[in-house]
Amino acid sequence: MKTAIPVENGDVLASVRGFLARLLESGTLEAIYVPLEDGSGALIPALVTDPARMARANPLAPVMPINGARAVSALTGKKAPGRIGAVLRPCEIRALIELVKLQQATLEGLTLIGVDCPGTYELPRYMERRGQGSIGLDEVLAAARDGRDPGSEGFVLRTACRTCLHPAPDPAAIRLELFGLDPAQGLTIEMPDDLAAKLGCAAASSEGARRDVLEKVVATHGAAREKELAGIHAQMNANGGLPSLFNACIRCHNCMTACPICYCKTCLFKSASFDHKPEHYLSAAQRKGALRMLSDALLFQLTRMNHMSASCVSCGMCTSACPSEIPVGLIFSAVGAQVQAAFGYEPGRSLEDPLPLVTFQANEWTEVGEAK
Repeated sequence: MKTAIPVENGDVLASVRGFLARLLESGTLEAIYVPLEDGSGALIPALVTDPARMARANPLAPVMPINGARAVSALTGKKAPGRIGAVLRPCEIRALIELVKLQQATLEGLTLIGVDCPGTYELPRYMERRGQGSIGLDEVLAAARDGRDPGSEGFVLRTACRTCLHPAPDPAAIRLELFGLDPAQGLTIEMPDDLAAKLGCAAASSEGARRDVLEKVVATHGAAREKELAGIHAQMNANGGLPSLFNACIRCHNCMTACPICYCKTCLFKSASFDHKPEHYLSAAQRKGALRMLSDALLFQLTRMNHMSASCVSCGMCTSACPSEIPVGLIFSAVGAQVQAAFGYEPGRSLEDPLPLVTFQANEWTEVGEAK
């Protein structure tokens, strides 16, 4: 059921905060995962049980410190401890769906509260511009209403956001709709009928404006994605190929830490397996004439790619975390798109879609020449 809650004085964020507080006050949920603002405007992912704390909640800020699927995985494990809600962006929901399939999280006892996502900025640039007062929520909401980039000149969205094909949250039990939003008409929220009745929310009008805006956004992002992936493919096919794209990798493991899909509890690359004896390095350098230090950076990247390319949701957190500014997200998106196309698989779309690497289908390799 689509419902509408009033927006007083055009303050959409206050309405969102009030709605989340009511979910706690009514006993619908015991706790809600949502980012909170601190005094400097930085966002802190938090689990909130006190409705009064929702006065600092800001799930609409155009910045994403972490992919929240990682936090929700920690909150739920294989069995949620209570009635927990999680306010997540679309890519966070899709990553969580993959983690559920990988048995690293559960949706049992969890209520997904999805938020339309106009896009996010890199955290340092967001904090810089926020300090200058040049990025405000009004600008972001106006962009969502019209289906355009909320950034000002020279201040662009993260590449992952500019190329995102899924800016609307699905699936989600509760959905906060920003695309096509007219604050004068109230904030449209889709939620179960019984919850709407419990909270006393009125029915809302159709979603014609939102649908049109979403189509515009997806078309714009689709064109940008094709352009970005074409550029990465060109580099992959150039001299040096894929390995050359990781030449600047310092094997810091930041990308692995930021990635919501890298879930291994015991990681080979965090073990002593690659802590070679000193004579190993000298021997290898003598054989080759020169040896990269620290070694095994390419092996690390290729192993990670092999592990999670089928489930990559292109959230781009790996790129944001890379100190060498390697476009890790685009590289993994390019390879992931090929893997996913080969299996006819779209990560995060549905729990009903089986993971391709653990499911055998007799005809899945016919396109490479095997007999049917």
